[in-house]
Amino acid sequence: MIAGDGDVRVIHGCMSGTSCDGIDAAAVAIEGHGWATRAHFLAGASLSYDDAMPGLAARVRAALRQEPTTAGVLATLAHDLAEAHVQALRALARTAAAPIAIAMHGQTLYHAPPISLQLCAPWPVAEALAVPVLHDLRGADLAAGGQGAPLTPTSDFIMYAGTAPTAVVNLGGFANATVLPPRGSDPSAVRGFDICLCNQLLDELARTRLGQPCDWDGTAALDGTVDRAALESVMNLLAEQASSGRSLGTADESVATAASMLAHLAPGDACATAVSAIAQTIVATLRDHHVRHLALAGGGVLNLALEGALRDGLPGGPPPTAAQWPPAFREAAAMAILGALALDGIAPGLPAVTGRRSLAGCCCTTIRP
Repeated sequence: MIAGDGDVRVIHGCMSGTSCDGIDAAAVAIEGHGWATRAHFLAGASLSYDDAMPGLAARVRAALRQEPTTAGVLATLAHDLAEAHVQALRALARTAAAPIAIAMHGQTLYHAPPISLQLCAPWPVAEALAVPVLHDLRGADLAAGGQGAPLTPTSDFIMYAGTAPTAVVNLGGFANATVLPPRGSDPSAVRGFDICLCNQLLDELARTRLGQPCDWDGTAALDGTVDRAALESVMNLLAEQASSGRSLGTADESVATAASMLAHLAPGDACATAVSAIAQTIVATLRDHHVRHLALAGGGVLNLALEGALRDGLPGGPPPTAAQWPPAFREAAAMAILGALALDGIAPGLPAVTGRRSLAGCCCTTIRP
């Protein structure tokens, strides 16, 4: 398949989420235009921040924690994130068709609508790869009174909608969900919302209690025992987030608070209790939506304890449409699809999801090398 061959466009998407662990890149073939778009996954590549540049992950987490810094430090971080994106995209290019454009989310460092910052200098990416770069995908939505998030319900409609109502749950730094009507419905019927802390808490426990970047396969959580008193405390915190009715961001990064509620437990028990609290909060949030299928995505699907708890709590297997979308690359593929829709004049955020009004300007920023 050749980029731009006939009515097929190949777009590469990049995502670096609030887990702050690295970059996922995906190549997606786009057939058709607008809401009639059909998308097909071609290839994916992942690169950890520290493999791209030693110490980069710690610098990103420090910025996310709002630690005092300087303009020079932030500018350098933006440049280094661009270099990391170039590495990830070059790895993707070794196995995927050349793109007509790159859609790049950037690293969220601050989100408190109407202010939001997704850091990554776009010009070094465009210059290194000689391809137009679409970026600042949230800015137009924020300027039009929206939350700027979540954006993926728009792409989920293209990727996952099938013959029955479907929920798509992304297990990233925060957990968020899309509830999809059957394909062929009006996109205005799509609903999406943030739910609660997810990998930010699980990875913090892994780093501080297990001495590793994550709980590999959820092994510690599977071996641990849920503490009922601590579970109630963490669930109360997560329930506040789930009931807030807004996009979650900087003010909701209560990782330290949640971790402190588990500090007296053995490491495995702390991991098991956190997984149970997250899963029960997600299940409770989705229970009233009467979905027939459940698609899980994001890095949290690799935690078998979390994945199993969600499958046990929510009926219905994955939709047939989920087969072609590797869960680890759902958000990167989403960025590619949002980029294609933006090129067609469709804004990334749905008004019924983000709360924005009609846009007076463009959908996102595009730069050309």
